[in-house]
Amino acid sequence: MIGLDTNVVARYVLEDDEAQLVTATEVMESLSLDNPGFVTHVTLVELEWIMNRGYRIPRDSRLKVLRALIETETLEFEDGESVVRALALAEEGADFADALIAASGELFGIPEFVTFDRGAARHLGWTLLN
Repeated sequence: MIGLDTNVVARYVLEDDEAQLVTATEVMESLSLDNPGFVTHVTLVELEWIMNRGYRIPRDSRLKVLRALIETETLEFEDGESVVRALALAEEGADFADALIAASGELFGIPEFVTFDRGAARHLGWTLLN
């Protein structure tokens, strides 16, 4: 297994740097079921942020990219169950990073989250603080 940093995944997905795309593609295409790539929660959150803030990619397109990555057989994800759950929550309207926090909390049996974020409170049922 080989760990994949955000910049490698981003170059592969965004195809925005020709020289690095060649190398990123070589790495991604070298992955196999016996030697998969490992993607952390932080990598996914950073990638979603880059697509949103850096490239202004529409939300539905960003979620499609994340879905495609999750469905890639040669990739394994930090706590994959939480990643799948987070993507489902995001597809229902939650912010992906907040959804990943919620999904990770569910895994650990956390019954409640508190937040100042009205959107997170609305979409995830968290307690809104004043």
